[in-house]
Amino acid sequence: MVDATAQTPQLPAGVRTLDPERTDPEAHGHFGVLNRFTRPLSTSTTTATATATATSGLQDIKLPTLDDLYLKAGDNVVVAMSGGVDSSLTLRLLAELPLNLSVLFMRNWDPLLSEESAADQAGDAHDTTLSYSSRDAGPTRAPNMSPCAWERDWADVKRVCAHVGIPERDISLLDLSKEYWSQVFEPAVAAWEAGQTPNPDVACNREIKFGALMQHIKPGHYLATGHYARVVRSPSGDATLHRAVDHNKDQTYYLSQVPRGQLAKAVFPLAGIPKPRVRDLAAHFELPTATREESMGVCFIGERGRFGDFVSQYTSPPTTTGYLVDSTGKRYGAHRGSHYYTIGQRARVGGMDGRWFVAQKGVGESGSDILLVQGGDHPALQCEELTCGEFNWIAGAPPVEVADGRVLDALVQVRHRMAPVTARVALVDGHVHIVFDDPVAAVAPGQIAGVYRGDQCLGSGLIATTRCSE
Repeated sequence: MVDATAQTPQLPAGVRTLDPERTDPEAHGHFGVLNRFTRPLSTSTTTATATATATSGLQDIKLPTLDDLYLKAGDNVVVAMSGGVDSSLTLRLLAELPLNLSVLFMRNWDPLLSEESAADQAGDAHDTTLSYSSRDAGPTRAPNMSPCAWERDWADVKRVCAHVGIPERDISLLDLSKEYWSQVFEPAVAAWEAGQTPNPDVACNREIKFGALMQHIKPGHYLATGHYARVVRSPSGDATLHRAVDHNKDQTYYLSQVPRGQLAKAVFPLAGIPKPRVRDLAAHFELPTATREESMGVCFIGERGRFGDFVSQYTSPPTTTGYLVDSTGKRYGAHRGSHYYTIGQRARVGGMDGRWFVAQKGVGESGSDILLVQGGDHPALQCEELTCGEFNWIAGAPPVEVADGRVLDALVQVRHRMAPVTARVALVDGHVHIVFDDPVAAVAPGQIAGVYRGDQCLGSGLIATTRCSE
């Protein structure tokens, strides 16, 4: 290891540094694979605030220590890897510490499941087709036949493990596609059919990554992932969930349904590292996935632009014809199913001037029409309050204020990358009721409402009903 004192004399003794001249595994760390460390690790190294220095552009990056992660030397940690840069760096950072590491790759989506290519439906044009995704696939973009591309991901995981020095015997592939199908995908399809807007990524963390996967981890072992979040553990073992340093990338919203007992076993090494610096570190360590593109969208959908066509393969045809209507009830054409639309989505429909948006689903005499309103600031899009169905309080019970019948002043998110807004949270007839200080646009039943106190995520619930300004 480089003499940190010689290059950065201002650093306190025991601070770990990165050697800019070496990127091979032995240069920087102590492998925790089967207790075979490359060299003894001093006590000061495990407890000091580790700062990446001596490398241009990396001086301000703080690497996680055992204390930061609430671990001790010799702990057993299973690293769940996806093949992306985040989980790759997670493994590399943990390899810096005296831990017993093993790697597990989950296969969650089976690409051989019945799926019709969007290209096969290219001739089925509709003037009123809307895409659930906010990203346009574009006319020249090839259809995504295997959005998870698990074979490529698995190959990348093995490449990274070889680079870091993890023996093949400590790398496993776990097929959870059946669990994902029954616990995440089928419930999501049912919600889409019911006109709701579910979040499969939240369900995946609750049911699969910190559910089914946890059942395959031995007692006393920890699970490390590349999530941008922070877990704080008390001496008694209780865990609380907090935002990552990078609030733009923060993923506590996606983890808000994970029970406290599972979070107590979670390790998130990227909590204190901004996403751009993750890329920098991955490049510094010459990880094979350092330049890999960011994965976007739900696993089984990926970045496909024709979301509705995909979901239609798994839903029953509508029994009643539904129409796109305005507030007067005027019809502007039939739609193919409510799962093609989500609240707040831009509607491009022939015969309608101006900018129109989806405001409500399941309206009209048949309960199958979709209401469109003009202007993104229309009162029918501005949610003033909502009620949740099932709610997961991470602590196992609501805060004292809520439990005592009082009102909790909190921060609330109804989407991943939205700025949290102030709101009042209370229990009404046994259900969590949220009243926003200022209306929030485009809130849909089926979405997740996450509740925060400062940077601590208290939990979240499934939105059952909403009330808008009009």
